[in-house]
Amino acid sequence: MKLKPTWLEPRQRILQRHGKRLSIQLEHEFWDQLEVCAKDQGIKLSELIFELVAANPDTNRSSLLRTYCARWMRNKLLRAHLASSNADIQALLTACPMPCVVITREKKLVAQNGAFSDKILGSLVAPDQWEDADNIIRFSLGKPIDRIIRDLTDGSAQYVETNVAFTRGSAIVQMIGRFCLLHQRTSKASPLLCYLDLQRARG
Repeated sequence: MKLKPTWLEPRQRILQRHGKRLSIQLEHEFWDQLEVCAKDQGIKLSELIFELVAANPDTNRSSLLRTYCARWMRNKLLRAHLASSNADIQALLTACPMPCVVITREKKLVAQNGAFSDKILGSLVAPDQWEDADNIIRFSLGKPIDRIIRDLTDGSAQYVETNVAFTRGSAIVQMIGRFCLLHQRTSKASPLLCYLDLQRARG
């Protein structure tokens, strides 16, 4: 009879935190990955798991942790790709179906995709002014740009979500933006990639 690989073998663990106990069964491979996830965030494994369970009380715990591992790895791979010198930023923008921009630490728009031009610039300026949009439109954030960059560079967040507003005179477009960092090797000068969610627009 063929033996099952060790990494497929389930393992029951009991975790304790602040007098509370959790009993969870996962394959060895997932326990190992969760240890890496916790270390990456500078916290203990028990702290990570208790926080995930508390935030998702109605979800099967084993499924929750397996999915968390998969999402963590996917985000890690994406960030590694964006940090590489071979990342084609324009290709990323073009492929994105939702409004997407690249901004600098000084909050300057340096690149944008077609969805951003059509759905946001189109409501604020005429098409022949799109090239000069950064000088015409005022761009504001719900969080200071330095705080967004700090949260991204210290590894505490895969992305930072905050309110975003584009205004011209009395006209305004408000929405939610998700920011991630590009070219992390030179974080002081790194631009930010922002995906804008029109479905959650406010105002």
